[in-house]
Amino acid sequence: MNEKLDMQSNRKVMKEFTSGARQVLQEPILKILQKGSVLSQTQLETLLIDLVIEDNYGAHITYEDKASIRSRAGTKAKGVSRGAFNRTLKQARRNVTRCFYTMLLLTYLGLFELTIFRPFEEVAARIGDYRRIREILAGKSELTQEDLESVKVTERTILSLLENLSLSLALKTDTSRKRE
Repeated sequence: MNEKLDMQSNRKVMKEFTSGARQVLQEPILKILQKGSVLSQTQLETLLIDLVIEDNYGAHITYEDKASIRSRAGTKAKGVSRGAFNRTLKQARRNVTRCFYTMLLLTYLGLFELTIFRPFEEVAARIGDYRRIREILAGKSELTQEDLESVKVTERTILSLLENLSLSLALKTDTSRKRE
């Protein structure tokens, strides 16, 4: 009997973590970042389930359980096969690793030192600020109008900066931009 209650309690806790992860996937900043990334929405959700939910849960979660909480593409239904979950997780890990190798390559070549990367640095700094603001506000029991406005202003700024980064001129030198 205790084992059954324990299992139900564990599922409830896991469901709460999953709900939080799904809310994050709906945020406007995350949606734009995901669209510009090499991760599909399914790969991102799978990676979040694998890394964040298990870490927050504080115990190992089997791949069968992880697969059961992942959304099915194009539906509101939950649960995929363990094989599908693992294949998607492998693809996500490979894509993330390739991104890191690209960043390391650009660092090795000294390209991050060029001014064309400054806007990306600015967005990264603003995202860091946004995360810190949200962490501080998450600890408050009640939010003021000023708190909410601070989040909204920072969010709008980041969205605007991301929109500018998506323009074709974002990765061109000043000389190239002047010619166009």
